[in-house]
Amino acid sequence: MNQTEQKKKAILEITFQLLNEKRIKDIKIEEIAKKAVVSKVTLFKYYQNKSHLMNYVLLKSFEHMVDEIEEIIHGDLDFTDTFQAIIDLELKQLKVFSPVFSENLMTQYSESPDFFDTDALLPQEKIYENLFEKGQKEEKISNEYTKEDFLFIINIFNSGMKGLSIERLLEKTELLSRFFLNGWK
Repeated sequence: MNQTEQKKKAILEITFQLLNEKRIKDIKIEEIAKKAVVSKVTLFKYYQNKSHLMNYVLLKSFEHMVDEIEEIIHGDLDFTDTFQAIIDLELKQLKVFSPVFSENLMTQYSESPDFFDTDALLPQEKIYENLFEKGQKEEKISNEYTKEDFLFIINIFNSGMKGLSIERLLEKTELLSRFFLNGWK
């Protein structure tokens, strides 16, 4: 690993560690740079600003989930069980991280306009498209709905969840899932 990669790795590891310990507003760029043993100039060479760095680390921490979700979608489960398995996986992942990390994730999701940039949205959109196709194939989603309709509703769900606390989302997951699944018949 060259020196540049080592510096980037140190920055990301320290940022991840701090995201598990402190609220984003309490994390300072100076602290990250000092603990990663890099200058602020170096840090800003790789990441545009604090928000960009936070977004990058938060999104990378969930990147492996895309592969796991794809495996679930292409597995032998029916549409309803597939949807439930995806929700269960996401809930399990939220519980793996510290409560502070989960709060930071929700904060960035609700307050950072660039949290889901185009590169982050493409794999997510592909997952939803695959889920839609599975639902239509099994006749769990009526043919009167298009893929665009499905993605539109997903976007509304995601936007609506931005203002909710992680505790409230966890508390109402079953209700949201039932509503979502039953609305497509």
